[in-house]
Amino acid sequence: MAMWAADNRAGRVREGLTLLLSQGLIEDFEIRPDDEHPYRVTMPAGVIALNENQVAHFLLGVVTARFGPLARRCGSGS
Repeated sequence: MAMWAADNRAGRVREGLTLLLSQGLIEDFEIRPDDEHPYRVTMPAGVIALNENQVAHFLLGVVTARFGPLARRCGSGS
């Protein structure tokens, strides 16, 4: 079973942003394909404009920050 429905990086980034949105970790996102920084992520602090490489690292950071502590608690037998 595959983790991703998409078979390319842009599709996976969209799926990752959709996951963050559904979990309430971001307020919204927009993708502007013709822009130098096409990914616009809306958070309480404002809108962050990112390119594909930056948004991939952003996704990893947010997921790690949000779910890392939970994973450590579950993995410790507590």
